[in-house]
Amino acid sequence: MDRLFRTKAYLLEGNRWLAAYLAPRVLLLVIAVWAVPALAEHQPRTFIAVINGGQEVPPTTSDAFGVAFMTFDEATKMLCFSITHSGGGLQGTETAAHFHGPATAEHNAGILFTLPLGNPKNDCVGPLSEEQEDFLRKGLVYINIHSVLLPDGELRGQVIRTRRAEELAE
Repeated sequence: MDRLFRTKAYLLEGNRWLAAYLAPRVLLLVIAVWAVPALAEHQPRTFIAVINGGQEVPPTTSDAFGVAFMTFDEATKMLCFSITHSGGGLQGTETAAHFHGPATAEHNAGILFTLPLGNPKNDCVGPLSEEQEDFLRKGLVYINIHSVLLPDGELRGQVIRTRRAEELAE
């Protein structure tokens, strides 16, 4: 009987140890597993645009071309960009550059943000409003580079979202 009592006491003591030692660690693990998807939602979203005269509305005969890489930070609502083009291929001197929207590739739209002159362009714009963020996610934003000879726009590129590997697997 004494042995049975000691076994029960040992088990009871062991359960207290488990509760005191293991419970906080399990709780931390549960919180970590829950937090990882939330942190992933705040990773910057990436976008790209191929820029050329053929995308202008109406198309231009410009031989110039370029590319833009962009990141959108969900927390700050800032859109950062790195845009470069074959500046020597422009038919005239660059006079303006903008993000425009909302518009599909077949249509023109108003200016959302003015971009700096020069090549390359590396900066951030924003913070974006909820409406502008929606345009961006739906592919309704484009980049337009204007020149002296083509003041309505010489180069254009529709901004499209890139997908992370885990998003493609869904």
